[in-house]
Amino acid sequence: MEQEEDGKQICLWAYELGIVHPVTKEEMNFKCLPQKIGSWKILEDVEVF
Repeated sequence: MEQEEDGKQICLWAYELGIVHPVTKEEMNFKCLPQKIGSWKILEDVEVF
């Protein structure tokens, strides 16, 4: 696989993940944004509630 040039990385991130606990059947949700460095600087003005 070839190395990409700086500034041309692919940004993939799961902002929210939801699962059902296999034993308790409780719905579990997790939310998280990546650190706002490198390619992720485009998210500097994004707020998560």
